[in-house]
Amino acid sequence: MNQHNANQTLTLWGLGKSQSAVVTRIDTGLGEQITARLAEMGLADGRIVQCVRRGPLGGPMVLQLSGSVFAIEQDLASRIQISLQP
Repeated sequence: MNQHNANQTLTLWGLGKSQSAVVTRIDTGLGEQITARLAEMGLADGRIVQCVRRGPLGGPMVLQLSGSVFAIEQDLASRIQISLQP
């Protein structure tokens, strides 16, 4: 039986409302344009991100990163690995 662990690595899409996590890895296969845009938003390895709201029926999730708030779709969020904050 698997126990849920605060240090468990999962994807950004698995982050629950009001949870915070550290970005551990962004899929390098996303392409230069997308990774550059993520970097512009401040989304990079080692950054702390918090889920503000989850859209209904698999809609986009709203994230807060430093002073910025933005929405991200499931296909992109599922390619960003995170480590939950205690």
